[in-house]
Amino acid sequence: MKFINSSISVIVFIFCLNFNLTAQRLLTEDELDQTKVYTSIEEAILNPENVFQLDLLTSDLKVLPPIISKFKRLQRLYLYENQLTKLPPEIGDLTNLQELFLDGNQLTSLPAEIGKLKNLEVLGLHGNKLSSLPKEIGEVENLKTLYLTENQIITLPDEICNLNNLESIDLAYNKLVKLPDGIGKLVKLKELFLTANKINKLPDEIGNLSSLEEFYLDDNNLKEIPDTIGNLHNLKTLGLANNQLITLPKTIGKLSLLESLYLSGNKLILLPLEIGGLVNLKNFFLSDNLLKYIPKEIGHLRNLKELNLYNNQLTGLPLEFSDLSSLENLGLGKNNFKVLPSSFDNINIY
Repeated sequence: MKFINSSISVIVFIFCLNFNLTAQRLLTEDELDQTKVYTSIEEAILNPENVFQLDLLTSDLKVLPPIISKFKRLQRLYLYENQLTKLPPEIGDLTNLQELFLDGNQLTSLPAEIGKLKNLEVLGLHGNKLSSLPKEIGEVENLKTLYLTENQIITLPDEICNLNNLESIDLAYNKLVKLPDGIGKLVKLKELFLTANKINKLPDEIGNLSSLEEFYLDDNNLKEIPDTIGNLHNLKTLGLANNQLITLPKTIGKLSLLESLYLSGNKLILLPLEIGGLVNLKNFFLSDNLLKYIPKEIGHLRNLKELNLYNNQLTGLPLEFSDLSSLENLGLGKNNFKVLPSSFDNINIY
């Protein structure tokens, strides 16, 4: 009899366990797209176990009610353009959540419970009033995309470097002065947007971002670039316009896959000879610098389509310019040229 009771108990336990796992199973993207999108909490709460998507865009919410925790199977939550100043700790109960959009609110901080969202892949926080992030952000282990543009963030917690699955982070238009040294741990990162901050130096560890393809640092206070930049072998776009750069490291020539390089608005006096190693470069912007000559190695850039040298101190160009067989647009205005080579006849010069 005891054996039968024990067997029944085991069966009941397994059944309950399987039921719970089924209830918490994440829908695939295709399955999720087929589910109803609820547009009010009042409607959704009538059937909480079947709420996978909740869109509360422009609902004039000043507070997200704790009842949000009832939606255990919620995978997408849209809270764009409300008036939220904080999130309830119950947000951490939404452990199935994969996408959370909070753009255009008035959030000044995030609760520590954000770290409980282990399935979260996309977190949108554009246009809030965040000055910092909680250290628990580093526990959101499956996060792939993090939007933080137009906040007031001054520093990043070291724990952000634990986001091993992060592929894209946008921190443009904040108040960052520096990056954490551990930034190099984000080896899956493909996109890093840091435009319009106050960064004056990059850590050497930046060179460990071996998957990086898009890197924007325009409108900062950089005076130099570390030699380790040359380790970013997958980089295709590098934005460094409107900084205070005087020189470039020789290692920049190792970026053989680079297609676009933006260096306008700096204080560059010369270019390293190694610039000729950028054999896949298509767009090269150097306007508003202090360049007096261009090295002959520029002729190696046979894929170059646009070269902007507007407003420098150039008096001539090397003969190797004639090797730029793909060149279509050339900015030469506001320099000191007297004669231009005839080979430029078919090029749009501005």
